[in-house]
Amino acid sequence: MKTKISAFLVGFLVMGLVYGAILYFFGEEFSISQIIYQALIFGIGWGLAEVFVFPWIRGKFGKGK
Repeated sequence: MKTKISAFLVGFLVMGLVYGAILYFFGEEFSISQIIYQALIFGIGWGLAEVFVFPWIRGKFGKGK
C-alpha cells in the first residue's frame, strides 16, 4: 500500500511539475491559473496511471516476475 501511495505522489508531483513548466515556458496563450489547473489534472492522471495502468502493462508485456 505504501508503494502505491509513493508511486502516486512521485508521478503526481514530478510529472505535474514538468508538464506545468513546459506549459509555462512554451505555452504563451495560457494564464498562470490555467497552467496550474492543467498541471494538477495531468499530474493526477499520471499518478493514477502509475498505480493502476503501468503495472498492468509491465506485467502483461514485460518479462514478468
